[in-house]
Amino acid sequence: MPAERSKTYSEKRSFDVTPEPGPEVEGNVDPGTAIPGETFVIHQHHARRLHFDLRLEMMNGDVPVLVSWAVPKNLPRHPGDKHLAVHVEDHPFDYGSFEGTIPEGEYGAGEVRIFDRGAYEVLEQEPGKLTIRLHGERLFGEYHMFRPGSSSKSSKYGDNDWLVGLGEDHRPEPEPLPEMTPMLATLDREPFDDDRYLFEVKWDGVRTLAMCTDETMLLSRKGNDITATYPELGRTHQRLVAYDAILDGEIVAFEGARPSFEKLQSRINLQNAKDIERVVSKIPVQFIAFDLLYLDGRSLVGKPVEERRALLESIVVPGERVVVSEAVRGDGVALFAAAEAARLEGIIAKRLGSPYRAGKRTREWIKIKAVHDADLVVGGWSRGEGSRSHSFGALLMGAYDGDELHFVGAVGTGFSDTTIATIIDALKTIETDDSPFAGGIEAVGAGRFGKPIKDPHWVEPLVVARVEFRELTAGDRLRAPSFKGLAMDRDPSDATLTELRTVAGNDES
Repeated sequence: MPAERSKTYSEKRSFDVTPEPGPEVEGNVDPGTAIPGETFVIHQHHARRLHFDLRLEMMNGDVPVLVSWAVPKNLPRHPGDKHLAVHVEDHPFDYGSFEGTIPEGEYGAGEVRIFDRGAYEVLEQEPGKLTIRLHGERLFGEYHMFRPGSSSKSSKYGDNDWLVGLGEDHRPEPEPLPEMTPMLATLDREPFDDDRYLFEVKWDGVRTLAMCTDETMLLSRKGNDITATYPELGRTHQRLVAYDAILDGEIVAFEGARPSFEKLQSRINLQNAKDIERVVSKIPVQFIAFDLLYLDGRSLVGKPVEERRALLESIVVPGERVVVSEAVRGDGVALFAAAEAARLEGIIAKRLGSPYRAGKRTREWIKIKAVHDADLVVGGWSRGEGSRSHSFGALLMGAYDGDELHFVGAVGTGFSDTTIATIIDALKTIETDDSPFAGGIEAVGAGRFGKPIKDPHWVEPLVVARVEFRELTAGDRLRAPSFKGLAMDRDPSDATLTELRTVAGNDES
């Protein structure tokens, strides 16, 4: 027997340190001759490298143990595929229910989660060969396991190496994917307490759907593939206890403990691989998940929000780059106060029992903002002066009332050299001769400090920017506005006077 496997389970562990269960019996059995048991478990092990562990109940004398294989790529999903499975030491039967954290310095340090479990039966058994049928929660099919042999010096396989292949897949056909458009929230003014709602922090970032299979694809609110822009999130699928999943969430950059939409601007519009690589370490991002639309072949959009959230929390293994947004039931006022004190954007209230309505804005999701900022439409720009004489001085912003775009103010502060260049690139291709604002040039009137806006240049109303402001006048003009960033994933038609007035507290409700 090879030296590494001849070490017993207990010889590799310090049970005064690790939370793993201790053994009832020492020694390892031969899976080709041992009496089979009835149960199996597959662990997902976030150790130095992610791998999976297949464990089959077999008898060591009259004591059940779990004969185990480390399977780096998990069991194959397609008939004919074969994956490496390294035979390791037998584990105690109680390990079948173990989940937890193995401490640093211990053998196999890292997070351990149960990927699947259930009953199994042996269809064929002989030394170096097993055919089994799994009846699991995720896996249901026949698998062929065999030792490829290592007698030849040129063999790439070691003495403990097995191969496992899928013979027959008995899993049901997967359901169609849901509509890939995020559900939207309706803005309201005041926080509230209500046990019929879950309350979460509203994160100031880029709304994103994460499609996770054996790779990760990140889709923006408009359905654009933004995976390459955030390479550090490219292994999100490896943080999930799932084969397939679609997560809804927000990509966020932080300034200390606070989300910073301004810092995220340095990432949003990058496309050149070298530019992206250069900024990743300086401005890392995190994916904060808050909903689950699809899981292992099942669409969840018709399920109530509390069920979707429970499943989300059960499959995400939190890490440096991927976490789940926390939620509380009923206590919206306290959460809003905490968000306001931490200078966060606000909170979201989600009605218990509500389904996921892709692309719809309803009062089943309600957002309450703790800051005065709004997404507004860029309708033009004014010529700059002094150090900005070769670019723009201010952006001319508007909001929709029905089909008409109304001018609400000129924004001339909050820009960096980088954002100025990005804005110029975004606007120069959509210049037009006509003002997009209702009432034409007269509607724009005076600019900052009451001065007339000189030489306005118009653009088609296609670009959305996030603007922070002190207040909104009775005439719907921004006071002390400051640019926060482009919101390229936002639909201009969503930038309405109604929402702007609600943010400012000027609505009539």
